[in-house]
Amino acid sequence: MAKTAIENIRNVALAGHGGVGKTALAEAMLFNAGAVSRLGRVEEGNTVTDYDEEEIKRGNSVSAAVVHFDHGGRRYNLIDLPGSADFVCDVPLAIRVADLALIVVNAAAGVEVGTEKACRYADEYGTPRGVFINRMDRDRADFDGTLNQLSELLSGNLVPFTLPIGAAGDFKGVVDVINKKAYVYENGLGKEPTETEIPAELADRVSSIYTAVVEAAVETDEVLMEKYFADEELSADEIAAGLKSGIIDGSLIPVFAGDAFDGVGVTQLLTHGDAFFPAPADAGSWTGVKPGTEETVERAHDPGGPFSAFVFKTVIDMFAGRLNIMRVISGSVKVGDTVYDPNAEAKVRVSALVEIMGKKQSSADELSAGDIGAMVKADDIHTGHTLCDPKNLVQFPPVEFPEPLMQYAISPKSKGDEDKLMGSLTKLTEEDPTFTVTRNVETKQTIASGMGEQHLAVMLSKLSGRFGVEVDHEMPKVAYRETITKATTAQGRYKKQTGGRGQYGDVHLKLEPQERGAGFEFLDKIVGGVIPNRFIPSVEKGVAEAMSGGVIAGYPVVDLQVTLFDGSYHTVDSSDMAFQIAGSLGFKKAMEDAAPVLLEPVVEVEVTVPEEFMGDINGDLSSKRGRVLGMEPSGIFQKIKALVPMAEMFRYSIDLRSITGGKGSFTVRFSHYEEVPREITGKIIELAKKEEENK
Repeated sequence: MAKTAIENIRNVALAGHGGVGKTALAEAMLFNAGAVSRLGRVEEGNTVTDYDEEEIKRGNSVSAAVVHFDHGGRRYNLIDLPGSADFVCDVPLAIRVADLALIVVNAAAGVEVGTEKACRYADEYGTPRGVFINRMDRDRADFDGTLNQLSELLSGNLVPFTLPIGAAGDFKGVVDVINKKAYVYENGLGKEPTETEIPAELADRVSSIYTAVVEAAVETDEVLMEKYFADEELSADEIAAGLKSGIIDGSLIPVFAGDAFDGVGVTQLLTHGDAFFPAPADAGSWTGVKPGTEETVERAHDPGGPFSAFVFKTVIDMFAGRLNIMRVISGSVKVGDTVYDPNAEAKVRVSALVEIMGKKQSSADELSAGDIGAMVKADDIHTGHTLCDPKNLVQFPPVEFPEPLMQYAISPKSKGDEDKLMGSLTKLTEEDPTFTVTRNVETKQTIASGMGEQHLAVMLSKLSGRFGVEVDHEMPKVAYRETITKATTAQGRYKKQTGGRGQYGDVHLKLEPQERGAGFEFLDKIVGGVIPNRFIPSVEKGVAEAMSGGVIAGYPVVDLQVTLFDGSYHTVDSSDMAFQIAGSLGFKKAMEDAAPVLLEPVVEVEVTVPEEFMGDINGDLSSKRGRVLGMEPSGIFQKIKALVPMAEMFRYSIDLRSITGGKGSFTVRFSHYEEVPREITGKIIELAKKEEENK
């Protein structure tokens, strides 16, 4: 590839809610720049960025896709991001490595939950923002209403660089506010627009916005501000420099109008992108640490500096092998170089570098600061890893991902596929850190966790289609616990005579409840040697083994204190095993009299929804035995916090989507265990008995 000067690179992430037209915008930008000869359609399954079988089948993006094109002397690296909350993994990573997050919003739907999340990630990583208000041709399209919603969500001065001419069925084109020109799209898709006079009904507004544009520009520079207030004329270059400075520092957010599906407004978007979007060198340095220390290390976006890069996506192709897609922060890397991965604490030889164009790759001899490309077949490198010069070490902080929200217990349909299943699951977790796999030793289930029903469905489909592993899945079993509610004592006596040497162990135990979460405590209060010291650990071992399955439904017992206070032994027949059995018997007998209860895990849930759904959400949480803790505004949304039993939350992503039409999101994390209501306990006991009978 021809090397592009760092000041001419534009790294842009297309982010926003699902279905707003991010992929269509990526396709229109590629077509407008001449990178593709035919405009693909999501519904036809032929776009450059939605190439995965799952994306084609479902008609929406499920992972980030990287493409590049040249326009106006600039090299654009475009990252098309999924908008569904189920496929959030790539969003923070891509926004972190981008130099501008272009938030795409549906003019008919306005700001949605995916919009809020994308903006939050941009704020978190200090990534400059722009907005493309799409689908101005839709019924109920409302540019001004959407702009007002965005102003409540975004910190920064929202400045329309283009305005729509009409809306819905009357949408004809856009006005370029910066250049004071109007463009009407009357010649059909893909045709050049007609430059015309600004419509009379928009003239005053364009003039007013242009004044606001100039004011926004001068606010970024004291010299410009002095000239402006002295009524001195500002040159176009001075205004442009001020606008770009405002975009870079986040104080100014350029807004564009259009319809990506018909290519309206895309030319103006790219023209202003050429002039105003930040280049890598415009961003501040990346801050990391020297591996193994707390020493801070800065890496400026300098092609001449020591090499450093951040891996923001891993793709495992069954034929091409592993692709580690990275943003080069500083320096450069060539084929044949050796780089260091501080996360894996390993040196890696660079065997091949490629540029990414959707599913296609082209060889590259070198990647330099600001470039986005991939290293091929480096198996120890994973998403979130840093790569650096072995002689100039740095490690950038990893991205924190949200906790998985939904779980399936999975098992291979073919009993001989256990090893193949685990190997395939490992590859999927390497591609997507929000997909996790654990083994629950209590329930003896393999648990696949993801961000929602769609996410898990895609992963199971990949297991079948890509790796040839068919699985069964079901909702996981709940990891219940048992405990006691009152103190009690009991004797455990084990005596067995078989003609030769017998078995004898005798213990007296006291059980007392402890605070929730305190765990298990064993106290030795034997005096006078009634039980020799060498047998005390055996008693504790027997108690601990008995605690692995309680007396109510066989669940582990927690949060109690067991005191060994008396007993007896036989000089010949007593043994470690005898006292272990005696301890187990005494514990079970005492627990039956200690008013045992069942405990269930409770999670803390945080639901973010538009205000109109608050009543329905509160009602639904209450129906799930939840306790609402409070509500607070979050931009134009409302955030509801509640405590809900985990047993009621396994399908909540499905329920929330049904209630809000996909406009809500939630997070969940474990909080504590608490007592199961009496009316629920009976059902759990009955289910446990059935499972035991079926073994």
